[in-house]
Amino acid sequence: MTTPNASPPQNLSFPKRYYVALQYRDFMWIWLGSLGGQSAYWALIVARGVLVLEMTGSSALVGITTFAAMIPRVIMPPFVGYMADRFDRRAILATSYVLQFVHAAVLTTLAFADVLVVWHIVALATINGTVRTFQQTTTQALIPNVVPREHWLNAISLNQVTIQGSRLFGPGLVAPALLLSGPSAAFAAAAFFYLLGIISVLSIKTRSSGGLKKGDSIGASLKEAAVYAWGHPQIRTLFIVVALHCSMTMAFESTLPVFARDVLDAGRGGVTYLMMGVGGGALVTVIIVAGVRGSLARGRILFVAGFCSGASMLGLALSTSPAFAIVAAAGMGAAQAAFMAVSGAMVQSLAPDEMRGRISGLNQINVGGTMAMVNLANGFAADIWSAPYVLTALGLGFMAVMAATLLVSTARGFYRGDIPLPARAR
Repeated sequence: MTTPNASPPQNLSFPKRYYVALQYRDFMWIWLGSLGGQSAYWALIVARGVLVLEMTGSSALVGITTFAAMIPRVIMPPFVGYMADRFDRRAILATSYVLQFVHAAVLTTLAFADVLVVWHIVALATINGTVRTFQQTTTQALIPNVVPREHWLNAISLNQVTIQGSRLFGPGLVAPALLLSGPSAAFAAAAFFYLLGIISVLSIKTRSSGGLKKGDSIGASLKEAAVYAWGHPQIRTLFIVVALHCSMTMAFESTLPVFARDVLDAGRGGVTYLMMGVGGGALVTVIIVAGVRGSLARGRILFVAGFCSGASMLGLALSTSPAFAIVAAAGMGAAQAAFMAVSGAMVQSLAPDEMRGRISGLNQINVGGTMAMVNLANGFAADIWSAPYVLTALGLGFMAVMAATLLVSTARGFYRGDIPLPARAR
C-alpha cells in the first residue's frame, strides 16, 4: 500500500473542511471517475425504464429491468472483495470502466439500429450491474489508501456525492437527449460518461491491495471476512440496519416511471425530473455531511436521516402535482444520502485494511442486493396496488424500524457517538 500525498494543514478553514480530501491528487481522480461512472449508471436506469415502459406498458417489466441491473450486487461483491484484497485495486477499477464503456457502446449501437428488444435490454443491464459492482467495491477499498485516516469521513462523504448526486447529474445531463431524441441518444451520453471515467482512473498513481497473497483460497478468505464482520457487534448492527434501509427506502426506481405516468401524467419528463430531485437533495446533504467531524454529530445524523428516509417517502406518495413530487423526491434523496454517507464511513472506519475489500463487498450485498430484490417486487406491486400504496407501506415500515433501533444498545451507541477512530491494519 502506498502512502497518501503530503497531508494538507489540519487546522482547516470553514470551506476547506468540506473538500479537504479533494486536495489529494489520486482521490481527485477517483472522485472524477466515480462521478462519470455513477452519472452514466443513473442515466441508464432512467432511460432503460422509460424505454421498457414505452415498449411494453408494464411496470413489472420495468422492475425486472432494474432488478437485472442491481441483482449482481447480491452475487458478485464477495468475489470482487476478494479481488480487491488480492490484486492491484487501480487495475481492477480501470478494467471495470473499460467494460462499462463497451457495454454502453453496444447498447447505443443496438438502439440506433432499432433492433433492441426487451431481453437485449435486460441482458445488457445485467452486464452493466455486474461490472458496476467491481467499480463500487474497488473504489471503496481504494479510497482509504489515498487519503489519511483523519480525512476518511470527508473522502467517503465526497464519494457519496458521486453516488447520490449523480442521480441529479446523470438524468439531468441526458434529459435533453431523452426528451428530444429518445432513449438512444441518452444511451450514447452514458457511453460518453464512462469514457470520462476511463480517462480519470488511468490518471491514478497509487498501487495498493489488501492482505491476501498468492495461494490464499477465495472460500477461506471470504469466510474470514464474514466471520470478522458478523462477530463485530458494531459492523453487524450497521449491516442489518443498512440492509433494511436500502430495501425499504431506496428500492423505488422501478415505481417512478409508472408513478410519473399514472399519478403525475408527466411521461418521460416526469420520471427524469423525479430522479433529478432525488439527486439534488442527495447532493446537498452529502456535502454537508462531508464537513462533519465529530462522532456525536455523525451519530445524530444517522438517526435523523434514517427516520426521515421513511417519512419523505410518504410525501412522495401523497403528491398530486409534479412540483410537489419533485420537492418530496428531493427530501428522499437528502435523507437517504446522509444516512448512506455516515453509515458507509462507519463501516470503513471499523474495517481493517487487509480485509477492507472483502468487507466492502459484503456491505455491497446490503446496499445493492436488497435494492435489487425489492425493486423487482415493487415493480409487480405497483401494477397490482399502485405506486403510492407501495411507497406509503415501505416508508411507514422503515420509520418503525428506526424507532425500534432505540431498543438496541449498539445502535444507541452510534447515536451517542460511540464509534472508534478508523481501524489500523492488524
